Formats: sequence, C-alpha cells, structure tokens
Amino acid sequence: MSHAVPAKSAHSETAFNQLLSGIIATSDGDYRANIEASWLQGRTAFGGLSTALVFEAMRQQVDAERQLRTLAVSFVGPAPAGEHRISTRVLREGGSVTHMQGELLCDGEVAVSVNAAFGKARQSSIQVAAPALPELQAPEACEKFPYIEGITPEFTRHFDMYLEHGSMPFSRADSADFGMWLRFREAQPLTLSHLLALGDVPPMPGLNMIKLPGVGSSLSWYVELPATLPEVSADSFVYYDYRCQAAGDGYFNNVATLWTQSGEPLMFGRQVATVFER
Repeated sequence: MSHAVPAKSAHSETAFNQLLSGIIATSDGDYRANIEASWLQGRTAFGGLSTALVFEAMRQQVDAERQLRTLAVSFVGPAPAGEHRISTRVLREGGSVTHMQGELLCDGEVAVSVNAAFGKARQSSIQVAAPALPELQAPEACEKFPYIEGITPEFTRHFDMYLEHGSMPFSRADSADFGMWLRFREAQPLTLSHLLALGDVPPMPGLNMIKLPGVGSSLSWYVELPATLPEVSADSFVYYDYRCQAAGDGYFNNVATLWTQSGEPLMFGRQVATVFER
C-alpha cells in the first residue's frame, strides 16, 4: 500500500502552491496562512482551499508512513481574504493511527474545523476493487464550464471544468446529478493538498435544480481516500461524479467519487449542503 500522490513535496510557484508555501509556523501547533481574493466564493474562500490549508499544516506534524485516511470538515463561518491563523493539535497518537484536529480562525472565530486520521499501512489478505469508471466523453468534447463575472465564483478562474453529463447551475434541471472533468488551469503535480482542493471545486448538486438568484453552501464534507493513490500527471484531468441521494427542507445529501483520467479512484466523498431559493 502506498499513496503515490505525494503528501510531502517542494511546491513549484503556481498560484495555489504560493498559498501552500505561505503557511508559516508561529508556535507549537499554530500557523498563519494567507488567502488571496482570487480564491474566494462570494465573501469566503472556497471550501477546498480552506480545507487544504488546514491539512497542509497538519501533515507537517505527522510521520510520512502515516498517510491521510479520512478527513471530516465543518464549514462554520466565512474565511475572507487576508492573513488568518491555523490551530492544530494531536488528539491521539496510537500504534497505527494519529488523530488530529485543526481549525482555520478568522478574527478569532472558527471558520473551518477539520478532523483527520492518518494511518500506517498494515498487511491484509483482503482487497476489494473500487467501482470502475464508465465510458465517458473526452474532456474537450464536453461543454466547458464558463466564467461569468458576478455569477460564477471568482475561484473558478483557477480551474478548467467540462460538464460530461447533467446540467449547469441555475438551469432548473430535473436531476441534481452530474459528472465533470476538471484540473488546475496551471499545470502542477498533485499532492494531497491539491487533491483536497479539487474535491470541492464543482458546484454542489442542487444548484442546477434552482434558478437565479438562488445560492448554496456546504455545511459539512467527509473525505475518504483509497488505500493506494495513483500518480496523476501535472496536466491531466480528473473526473468527478457527483450525485444527490436525498434532499428536502433546503438540505441536500450528496455523494461523490473522484477518478483519474484512466479510471483509478482518487477520492470518495460525502457532503451535506444547503440551497437557498429566492
């Protein structure tokens, strides 16, 4: 078992890597990090970035043999542009698993809370294959997700997105489900921090079932990683399958799988999101 997507690496100076490199330790378990305005979604950083910043601070304190297995995120409040504090602590370090907690704090208030489990590999006779990726259209054959100033979130400028099936946001679709190819616009090797950022890029299922000026936001996000993470080349797309399992009272229960372009699983996710119809 190994995580081929590297958990620790030197970051080349792309826009995203500059944010990761800007995380500075200030004391034991405490860090400061900067959020730039181009990574905002309305008045807050998009959730993939804020999660990645907290994770990047956490992983500096964990031995490389203990790989990220699960991560649970609560989006508590806004994380605006500017310099903010990250606070981390080890909850327990057992023989196989280290449990950690981290928070992104803005003006002393919790904006994002993250709980993560890092575990060593163990020998096992049990191997269960993940679901296979269905046959799909190539990214370039799909509808490109547009950037529309004042409507599309600012952070989407940093990503290429192509809708493979399903409907665009605010199209009053009959189904919330969709599939999307995506990648960073600046080619860069994917670390786990990059993967976490990509995991929150697509619009949540449910936004495509309403009309403008409705809005949506994530309450919680749960991430699981497969035992082996494959290599992903710097300019490759990843495929995001996003489905709504249930919805009511303005809350959506969503489930997602992220694959490499060649069909290997990268991430399994769950999300509770709120959608506001106006």
